[in-house]
Formats: sequence, structure tokens, C-alpha cells
Amino acid sequence: MYLIIKAAYSFFSLFSFSALQRTGQTIGSLAYYILTSRRKAAEINCRIIGIKENNISQVVKSSFRHTFSAYFESFYVKNIDERFLDEMVDVEYLDGVKPEGNRYFFISAHFGAWELAPYVITKILGLKGAAVARKIKDEKLDKFIMKQRTNSDMQYIHHRGAGEKINEYIDKELSIGALLDHSSMPADSFSIPFFGLNTTFMKGIPLLSVRREYPILPAFIVRKDKGFKLLVYPVIHPNKDLKPKLRVYDVAKRINEVYEDVIKRHPDQWYLIHKRFKRLADENGNFIKNSSVYKKN
Repeated sequence: MYLIIKAAYSFFSLFSFSALQRTGQTIGSLAYYILTSRRKAAEINCRIIGIKENNISQVVKSSFRHTFSAYFESFYVKNIDERFLDEMVDVEYLDGVKPEGNRYFFISAHFGAWELAPYVITKILGLKGAAVARKIKDEKLDKFIMKQRTNSDMQYIHHRGAGEKINEYIDKELSIGALLDHSSMPADSFSIPFFGLNTTFMKGIPLLSVRREYPILPAFIVRKDKGFKLLVYPVIHPNKDLKPKLRVYDVAKRINEVYEDVIKRHPDQWYLIHKRFKRLADENGNFIKNSSVYKKN
């Protein structure tokens, strides 16, 4: 697998950015028909997030194209420069204010051009630090992928046992990035409402945000007909009026509310093929066995 991925990077890195996008869109269109299980999961997700039944097919098809575009855009990351940012990326601050400083958990999602997010967000917002990523089992492949994603302002740390490393970056007042919209194991999570369903939310970053008084900066790269928009949401500060346990829950809940808002704005740019609602909880926050909404898929 390592040699295949390395060869793919060598080959596709020769493509122009527009050619990579077209390739991703074409393969995404084919995948819509081939990956039937994922298509069904995407249709279920559409119903959960409130897409009207007669629009679901169109949204899912578009989501496949966006998702595979994101995959192929990853081959271009090392080629991104100031000219690319100037010509291809607009910025919108939803509260009209550019965040200052570097002390943030910058949070994004598997949404839009997420593979470009670490580079684009750090360069435009002037952040330095690290992003949390899943470790690939193949050691050589893992090192290779991390090298492709790393730039002068952003390193990568593995999600398992990341607490110590994250604290080191916090001690240096650097930023830490993460995508928190995916499903997670109950042991690593607490239950937070998301589109009306109590489901898993990785508890590590909300806990550290409260303990270390480190605010949350949500930002997303929305794909446009030509180029992108960096959509920056208002900073989320832990609410000191709440008791610590409720404060942590409140941070996670407010992150999910941001996710709901950006997904409602651009539902087809979310990673709809991901089985996000595999683990649900009851009203007391206890996870229910075999509660996946995708049981037949």
C-alpha cells in the first residue's frame, strides 16, 4: 500500500489544481453508483439533517463529487502558495472580526475542501501549531502522509495519546487543529445532541478547552464554483458561569451547533457518506448498544 500511495502522490502532484478537481468530481460521480452502501448511508444522513425527500438524490450526488474532490485536492497541498491564497480564497468573518493571537483550538470538519484546511487556515489567520490526525497502521505510509501534510506553520500529532503533546503546544501558546464531526468510540466520548440525536462527541478537546482556558475557533473551507471561501465563525469561550462539568458539555454543544449551521448552509459539502450516527445515547447520556441508524446498511 505504501508504494501505491507514494506512486499516486508522484503522479497526481503533476496535475494542475483544476485537473485534480475534475478528476475527483468524475470519480465521485462514478462512486455514487458503485458504493451503494455509502450512498444509502448518505441518504439516511440527509433525512437526519432535514433535506427534503425530493432533494436527497441531488444532494447525495453532489456530496460524492465534493468528497472525492477533497480527496484529490490533497495531492496539491505542497503546491499551495501566496498566489493561490490570493486568487482562490476569499474570507468571511461571520461576526465581522478577525480573531487575534494564536491561542486556539481551531476546529473544522470533514466539509468542503477539508484536506486544504490546515494550510489555508494557518496561513490566512496567521496560526502556528499542530493538527490532530488519526494514525495509519502502516508505519511507513503514516510517516509519508504526515510529511505530505506538514508545512512550516503546522505539524501533525496522532490522536491516540495526544493529550501530552497537546498540552506541550498549549504551554507554548500555539494552536491545535482538529476535525470533530466524525463518529467516535463511547469510551472516548460523551453524548451531545447533533441534529436532534444524542450521539458521540470526542471529549478530549472540550475538556482541555475548559481546563486550560483555551478558546475554540471554528473555521471551514467552503468550495465555490471557482475557488473557495474561508468561513470563520465567532470564537467559543468556555462559560465560566457554569460548573466545570457543565462547562465542558456546553463547549461541545456549541461546537455541534456551529457544525449544524454550516452543514445547513451547504449540506452537500459535508461528508455525508460517513456513518456519523452509529452510536446513540438515551436522555441520560448512556450509550445504547446496537443503536446505529444504519443497521441495514
